[in-house]
Amino acid sequence: MLTTSRLLFLLALVLAVLGVRVPAAEAQQILAMVNGSPITTYDVAQRQKLLQVIGEKPPGAKETLEELIDQHLKVSAANRAGMQMDDEDVDKLFASVASRSGRTPEQLAALLGQQGVNAQTFKNKLRADNVWQQYVRQRAPAINVRDSDVIAALNRNGPVELVATEYKLYPIIFVVPRSSNAYQARLSEANAFKARFNGCDAGLAAAKAMREVVVRSPVYRLSSDIPAQLRQILDKTEIGRLTPPEVTQTGVEIFAVCGKTDVKGESSQKREIKDQLASSQFQAESKKLIAELRKSSLIVYR
Repeated sequence: MLTTSRLLFLLALVLAVLGVRVPAAEAQQILAMVNGSPITTYDVAQRQKLLQVIGEKPPGAKETLEELIDQHLKVSAANRAGMQMDDEDVDKLFASVASRSGRTPEQLAALLGQQGVNAQTFKNKLRADNVWQQYVRQRAPAINVRDSDVIAALNRNGPVELVATEYKLYPIIFVVPRSSNAYQARLSEANAFKARFNGCDAGLAAAKAMREVVVRSPVYRLSSDIPAQLRQILDKTEIGRLTPPEVTQTGVEIFAVCGKTDVKGESSQKREIKDQLASSQFQAESKKLIAELRKSSLIVYR
């Protein structure tokens, strides 16, 4: 049987191999064992620092420990259900977050490091959140927001005039093969192309002439059907210009905004309210599933 001191030694050794800076021994105290896996004071401190960096108020140490226990249970349950994310997919998710903030993955990792956060801490959270969403939606298919619920919420404070914007978008993809690691180079190409894009007609023709760049057929999206963050980006992007590039599983994607039309009978508020109602349902189902997992798991506090 491994003693606590032996387990701490092995944990420190693994962290050293992974290139993680190991704090003093006393900072590596094990706080809980979850189905045989340790959660330490280092893990708790890392999560609290991460939340500070991303602009959230971190909870106390006890609440943070419970979040990490839940995170472990989420990943384990999703893995058993066949919903794993390999490291390459997690790296792409991390790169996508970086690109949305106008940084490369290396720059985001450096920013986190400056605040004392190991990038792997953020990646672990991204992995858990992603697979858990899949897990909850598979186990709780009843999550469904009816249009009547959305309209009722919209009109709660009086009748609302429904007007939305329809965007005409051309997806432009700077292709990156799955086995390649050329995301940073392609991201730089996409940013350079964005700077010289000079209108949809000439710009799209130029994109089609580029190597390993795919221009897809136009898509039409209503502001009432897209998330608020994307809607803000599209509203700020002038017609004939490109949105900021984003890393996806197929490469680096950027959208040419080639039209905006007002459409009556819809509203961007509908999407916001629908998201809020769906989020409430999701959180309720998530809490039920976590409670079930805790009952069937071995959690030992130290």
